[in-house]
Amino acid sequence: MELRFVSPSSKDYAMLAKKLDDYYISLVGDVHLRYAKMNDPRNMACIVVAYEGNTPMGCGCWKAVDDTTAEVKRIYVEPQYRRKGIASAIIELLENHILASGYTQALLETARTTGDSKALYLSLGYKEIPYYGSPAGAENCRCFLKEVL
Repeated sequence: MELRFVSPSSKDYAMLAKKLDDYYISLVGDVHLRYAKMNDPRNMACIVVAYEGNTPMGCGCWKAVDDTTAEVKRIYVEPQYRRKGIASAIIELLENHILASGYTQALLETARTTGDSKALYLSLGYKEIPYYGSPAGAENCRCFLKEVL
């Protein structure tokens, strides 16, 4: 597996992000459409795609929230590549980039119905926190925070 930083115009990232959007729409319906402006790749500090050879397997990115906090976004791994450590590797690289960029906290949210995601984030040292104001609404999401020191 190779993790690559890609540009906001990456076709591989766009394809993976579309699959993530489709997945969330299947879980929570069109409430997910409220996220479009918040997920614009041009607003991300960096975007990472995981590859096996030239095959894109997963992605993630982050953006600044304030002077100390970054939000981890768009974590997705193709179903056939899950449970192989890809998401963990993407998140670790993002956290390292967040820290190197001068931020000390990473927060994120996921759909309330994604138990696997919750388990992953807890295993990586994130703590579940109260809803922090995403467009999905508290009834639809779980939020997490980690100190990245």
